[in-house]
Amino acid sequence: MERYRSRSVEKKVPVPNWFFLDLGCGEGAIARAVFDKPRTGRCRVIWGLDNDKEMVKKAKKSRMYKKVLLADAGKIPLDDGVVDLVFSNSVLEHIKEIDKVLSEINRVLKPGGRLVFTVPSNKLGEYLGWGRLYAFIFNKKYNHYHLYDLPRWKKILGGHGLKIVKSKSYLSKEDVRHWHKLLWQQKLGLKSKNFTGYEPVRLGAGLAVVARKKIV
Repeated sequence: MERYRSRSVEKKVPVPNWFFLDLGCGEGAIARAVFDKPRTGRCRVIWGLDNDKEMVKKAKKSRMYKKVLLADAGKIPLDDGVVDLVFSNSVLEHIKEIDKVLSEINRVLKPGGRLVFTVPSNKLGEYLGWGRLYAFIFNKKYNHYHLYDLPRWKKILGGHGLKIVKSKSYLSKEDVRHWHKLLWQQKLGLKSKNFTGYEPVRLGAGLAVVARKKIV
């Protein structure tokens, strides 16, 4: 998602008493699948943020969010310490200036607030099964700047005042190769089923992480 390098186009806006921020929300489909109820529910209010104008339009039409911000993740238009939880699905690996974004996430989170995110791990290229050169080309094409294992993420997040409290590894070698096959089928215009391989594994090509902002 190279679009995260673009400029922020929204000024700071008022914040509700309790809400989740979907960072890199896209059209809102993932948030709907994860949070069940549109606009209200256990998280009261969900806001979306994306810097792609078309995605923001679609997110607004989805009625999943109370508000959708057209903004850069490296310059979130919110005040300090106002967000209870930042959710980000398969976005952080695409952001070249990751330190800037993590600093912003820490800034907008309340003390004890949480960052919940998923990313591909350093096993992705290997599990594709087509050799190192193909893996390099694949990751470059899809702007995968940050393919790390859990210890590396622990160090990176720790440098921004975020401590991992829970994590899960998923996407086995078989899952990745099946997903990769479906990807090519879609590109070639062939019929394919949606991929649903999310069983936990010891060393998977995907990581799901919950990190908490340190309370000073």
